[in-house]
Amino acid sequence: MLSIEKAVCGGAVATGAPAATEAGAEMLRQGGTAADAAVAAALAMCVADPANASLLGRCQIVLRTQGGRFAAIDGASAIPSCLPESLGSGPLAFAAIPCLPQALEKLHAEHGRLPLAVVTAPAARLADEGFIPPRHLAAAWAQNADALAKGGAGPYLDDTQPPARFRHGGLAMLLRAFGENGAAAITGGETARDLAEGVRAGGGYWSAEDLSANAALAGEILHSSFRDCQVTTIGRQGWGHTLVEMLSILDRLPRFSDNLTAAEACRLVTVIEACFADRPQRLGSLEPKPGGLAFETLINSDFIAARAVEITECINGNSLRVAQAVASTVKATEQKDTTHLSTLDAQGTTVALTMSIGPHFGLRATDPAFGLLPAKSYRMASDPVPNARDVTEMSPVIVTRGERVILSVGAAGSELIPGAVVQAIINVVDRGASLSEALRMPRVNVAESAVCAHEEVGPEVIALLRGRWPGLSVIGGGGDHLGVVQAVGHDADGRPYGAADPAWDGTCAVVPLSLAPST
Repeated sequence: MLSIEKAVCGGAVATGAPAATEAGAEMLRQGGTAADAAVAAALAMCVADPANASLLGRCQIVLRTQGGRFAAIDGASAIPSCLPESLGSGPLAFAAIPCLPQALEKLHAEHGRLPLAVVTAPAARLADEGFIPPRHLAAAWAQNADALAKGGAGPYLDDTQPPARFRHGGLAMLLRAFGENGAAAITGGETARDLAEGVRAGGGYWSAEDLSANAALAGEILHSSFRDCQVTTIGRQGWGHTLVEMLSILDRLPRFSDNLTAAEACRLVTVIEACFADRPQRLGSLEPKPGGLAFETLINSDFIAARAVEITECINGNSLRVAQAVASTVKATEQKDTTHLSTLDAQGTTVALTMSIGPHFGLRATDPAFGLLPAKSYRMASDPVPNARDVTEMSPVIVTRGERVILSVGAAGSELIPGAVVQAIINVVDRGASLSEALRMPRVNVAESAVCAHEEVGPEVIALLRGRWPGLSVIGGGGDHLGVVQAVGHDADGRPYGAADPAWDGTCAVVPLSLAPST
């Protein structure tokens, strides 16, 4: 860890839960780095947003240091090492081996400044004291109450109803143990044996050895460009090639105007569809699909140039091949979500961290020893190879212009993520919007083969989209979303700022620059 003596503190934090944002901001006020803030916020998310985060979950992380060096951490969950020929039907049958604690420990050890126990304290305190679920989380909790009751997720219910105030003493205990001893406090020793035994009692296939063996790895870094900016994301562990392909194609097409036009909406949808069609595996699974292209091809400059020409012809009505290609490659899946947080410190270090447990509340069942929600392994359902790591649609992104961080950004929403992130980048880089403006602007997207649009895009855009895609789904201001984006960065004057998507309960905090106390 780095020394905190005379550290300049300050920066910005954006997360999907108010308590998690405050946990990250607390670290910045104490002179912590963006990594300290990200770890504190991620651990607090495991308390404050159990629909989308758990200490037994997974994550993908991209980081940029003060000196402009990039790193990625692959915190993917994994399939257990010993599986029967056919998986059972118990509530924890598809429980994935977690990697969130290992990834957060790695992030802190390599880039943190404050002691891990200090970084962990806000989340443990929150679990002990509890909180009142905010509006969107409360609605998701109520929607999943019956499934949680059926699965035996006792700590997450008060009798059969969502708790008015959520507390979790078992989680608080494990968070403090993590602060004292790192990931081994969860993935090793007696705790690991108790967790594995409990998951097996629920029909899963964990072993203590699996828990200790699933390490956080160095992630694959992808660099690309959009206009005059550098775009950096994680590679095949988080489907970053798809996001890079989208931006690379759009970079060869006209700049976007101040507000979304009907023609621009058609361009975005066509590009998203085409890039989904190019992927080597089906959305919602790792099942190979006919006609899928190699990852390296997706970001090849000659391929991108040819694809941009083909998409232009498609938009102009001279070809329908791109639009038709995607229809047979997408298959419907259950609703899934993730959550994203971004942090930026006074030295310009930034972290983009996306985490997930599968659908809301994961498997909607807890381990009996500690009452935690394991993540669902989607790969176990489609390709249950022992020890294989889960690959999920995460794609955290850092966008820079020279030494300035324009956006440290990511989103929730599975296959909605790349389209939502791409539009946030467009809104800032092409339209010149601030982060808060960029995240409020209406979007179009593609989910489970359906073209979707926010109602706010207006009747002209909706009419043209519906003419080309008759099954258009129009999303109003209710509980549905087209990706939930969080972002931080430097404004035009070089000051840290950020924003949280109004589609969920997220918030942003900016910590003014000051001098942290010496230790």
